[in-house]
Amino acid sequence: FDLRGRALSPALAEARLQALQARIRPHFLFNSINAVLSLMRQEPRRAEQALEDLADLFRVLMADNRQLTPVVREIELAKQYLRIEELRLGDRLRVEWDIVRVPADALIPPLVLQPLLENAVYHGIEPRSEPGTVFIRISLEGEQVHMLLRNPYRVEGNHHAGNRMALDNIRERLALHFDAEARVRTTASADAYEVLIVIPYVKAGG
Repeated sequence: FDLRGRALSPALAEARLQALQARIRPHFLFNSINAVLSLMRQEPRRAEQALEDLADLFRVLMADNRQLTPVVREIELAKQYLRIEELRLGDRLRVEWDIVRVPADALIPPLVLQPLLENAVYHGIEPRSEPGTVFIRISLEGEQVHMLLRNPYRVEGNHHAGNRMALDNIRERLALHFDAEARVRTTASADAYEVLIVIPYVKAGG
């Protein structure tokens, strides 16, 4: 009981969140810089926008991210990340958002969507020669916020180590914020991989 009490103490929980946060680093920096360099002469305004998106993303990655953040900010950060990936993947990456039922005042842990999207692109889009769609739905279901992400999937040749690490990271961060009230469910079919995150509806200012 003493060990459990110390493990759940606020100070240790904050330290654990910081350690988990420090492990979240995008693997796409090198490719992104090359993609921006290729645009500098032909499409300078688009290259400038990409650099602004990249700066915003890394500003969040390097910030103190122990507190919950507005879901609308997470959505904007996710869109910035996807715009960067679209630079190098072009029409191969298609994105579909269903966010009409997003509660604008909801708070969620920071950097939950971005690592999932990074996995979706890396495992679901990059191995394909044909276009693929990443689908994201965020909605309020009763007193819970549901975040569903789906990407193309092929059983053969899939390497899951990085995917499992990101999911384990997210599960632990959700547990530190919400204990047993949050859950993560993954589903793999013949042609699609889904991640569903369910967290309590925490309101800004509540």
